[in-house]
Amino acid sequence: MKSKSILIVGGGTGGHISPGVALYEEFRSAGVDLFFLTGNKDARFSSLKDVAPDDLLYYRAPAFSRNIFKLPFFILGFAAAVLKARLIIRERGVEAVIGMGGYVSAPALMAARIAGIPLYLCEQNTVPGKVTSFFARHAAAIFTTFESTREYMKKDLHGRLVLVGNPIRKKVLSAPDRDSARKAFNLRHCKKVILAIGGSQGALTINELVLGLKAGYPAEFKDVGIIWSTGGLSYEKYKQAVQRTGDTGSLYLSPFIDEVGAAYMASDIAISRSGSGVMVELAAMGIPSILIPFPYAAMDHQDKNADEFVKAGASVKIANADAVPEKVYPVLSDILGNPTQLARMSARAREAAMPDAAAAVVKSVMANFQVN
Repeated sequence: MKSKSILIVGGGTGGHISPGVALYEEFRSAGVDLFFLTGNKDARFSSLKDVAPDDLLYYRAPAFSRNIFKLPFFILGFAAAVLKARLIIRERGVEAVIGMGGYVSAPALMAARIAGIPLYLCEQNTVPGKVTSFFARHAAAIFTTFESTREYMKKDLHGRLVLVGNPIRKKVLSAPDRDSARKAFNLRHCKKVILAIGGSQGALTINELVLGLKAGYPAEFKDVGIIWSTGGLSYEKYKQAVQRTGDTGSLYLSPFIDEVGAAYMASDIAISRSGSGVMVELAAMGIPSILIPFPYAAMDHQDKNADEFVKAGASVKIANADAVPEKVYPVLSDILGNPTQLARMSARAREAAMPDAAAAVVKSVMANFQVN
């Protein structure tokens, strides 16, 4: 069969980029020629290091604005981005475009429509985003993470929905054993380890919570290690705050965690936002979690994402306003102090996992190529 060329497009946040990179890896393993298109401001995301430089493309995709004075600039910027994407499609011989969601993917998906080639959508969250909603009727398939996404889509679109889960990068799933993982973070001496992660850009609420837990419960955390990802903008602030306490012996502090698979393997429980990307990774690794939904997420999708794992028995949800040490510590202590509950939540997390999502997407797309 003639080699197919595919364009994956996504950006804006790590939640749109990481699953795209996972698909990139899977398509490459299948011998498919492909390219990854992202926003010109997205080079900061470490997961893009796993894309071959010759396959990584950038363009300027504007974010939508409701400001009437900015609307003309958006229209001009969007048109320019569509033209750039159309040029890429023509010059690279692209035969299908896969959108990972977010405003960065919209111009390339529009270019696919203009070019008359198949477009596919990957929806990470329970509630479909604007890009998914706009392009749904033109998609050859819409790959979803949660079964409940059907409830938010019109019935005549249900035939396009394919439940596969959210693609996970290979490096997450190929983690070392627990002892080696804890050694990598200098936490082998700890009886329990907590992973605190606020998403690709960090989370003020989670950062303040972890700092408060360390300061407010020093005796209780004596044998508990913490792997703490602060986000790039907050790292120096919390590094200095921890240094002032003098309690750094059971703490791994970093702006980002590149070896995230090892971090999961080293951990007994996670405190996290409820973006789909981190949730499916936690599930695949069998990590129970305390989820603190970002309260300003579009269409409250993080809250609804968290509800899925709470119903599955894999997580506890705590509202952002309640994410303070005196309310979180009792919950955290109860779980860590109860091996039976910890094991049960871990098992429920694994049951909720769909670690073969990337392979399922590749199989579906390639089957469509063979039909056409």
